[in-house]
Amino acid sequence: MPDTDIDPLSAVTHPDPYPYYRELAASQPFFRDDRLGLWVAAGPQEVADVLAHSDCRVRPPAQPVPPALAGTAAGELFGRLVRMNDGAAHAPLKALLMPMLAGIDPAAAAQRATVLAAVLDAGEASWAAMSGECINRWLFTLPVVTVADLLGLPVANEGSSAAEAAQRVAAFAGAQSPLADAPAVRAGAEAAQWLGHWLADAADGAGPLPALRQAARAAGIDAQAVAANIIGLLVQACEATAALAGNTLLRLGRDTTQSGLPLDAVVARVAREDPPVQNTRRFLAADAQLCGHAVKAGDAVLVLLAAASCSGAAASERPWTFGHGRHACPGDRLAQALAAATVAALRARGADPAALAQAFRYRPSLNARIPHFL
Repeated sequence: MPDTDIDPLSAVTHPDPYPYYRELAASQPFFRDDRLGLWVAAGPQEVADVLAHSDCRVRPPAQPVPPALAGTAAGELFGRLVRMNDGAAHAPLKALLMPMLAGIDPAAAAQRATVLAAVLDAGEASWAAMSGECINRWLFTLPVVTVADLLGLPVANEGSSAAEAAQRVAAFAGAQSPLADAPAVRAGAEAAQWLGHWLADAADGAGPLPALRQAARAAGIDAQAVAANIIGLLVQACEATAALAGNTLLRLGRDTTQSGLPLDAVVARVAREDPPVQNTRRFLAADAQLCGHAVKAGDAVLVLLAAASCSGAAASERPWTFGHGRHACPGDRLAQALAAATVAALRARGADPAALAQAFRYRPSLNARIPHFL
């Protein structure tokens, strides 16, 4: 039986959860965890089945917005996110967002990240110390700033304004966590307001945003929904990419043989073997048969992407951490390119992966494995 000192939620920040995940995938691919009050999908086929099931929704049907965010600016923004909604109402905007993201060339994005790293240099007093605080800040900043720039938002001319936008994105992302306390929720609400004003005031740049806004108007899509989902793209570039870059630094620090490999190849391995997003959830909208079990409307399923990834089954072309099915992240190649560019920028500025691997902890989280360097 699996190790009793670890469970499907504590595994996210466990020093080495992967033997536990592999055992779950092999011996309990789909089961009810009564202590957590959740069904758990751990086997690769079971994970795929849950993510593909029409009655498995990304939010509880009666709770479209997390209760802590309800009635706040963060809740209003969250409620408009395509990736946090099911149903036909959000399909037209999703149909515009997906090709826009697909049109961003990962190699060009990595090159742009190198340019923007020089912009962010202006906000650093000195690179001599290369503190953990500095590295943590860059992990959460450079990918977000790069995506914003690629979309055509004004971040390329001044490091301080770029960094503030990234900080606001991180605050909004943090408020969505079930672990967020009242101050974090307030900060997220303030960040949502700030980001909304920032996006509204931003002049159209050279990126794809003007075409997206024009196409959305022609399709009768609300401008606020478009703005919310642009912010949503920045959120997706925030925690998960920071985690992927941070876990890549750890891999390089723990295994010196990796340093001779192309950085893109190391990032791709980390995405599969030490994935940034370890799990996601689905909520039953109706009674159903799921993976051979009778599940009830209102039941929740914890989908262990990391367990499917390390199960030993033949690897899929896309790492499981980016999801599968109708809510799969469309920016998987972009995220990996930005993680590699972030690691390269930090190493070029003196970051030592071996030293970093000796002094870190994982940020408290129920689904993301994010190193915090000390």
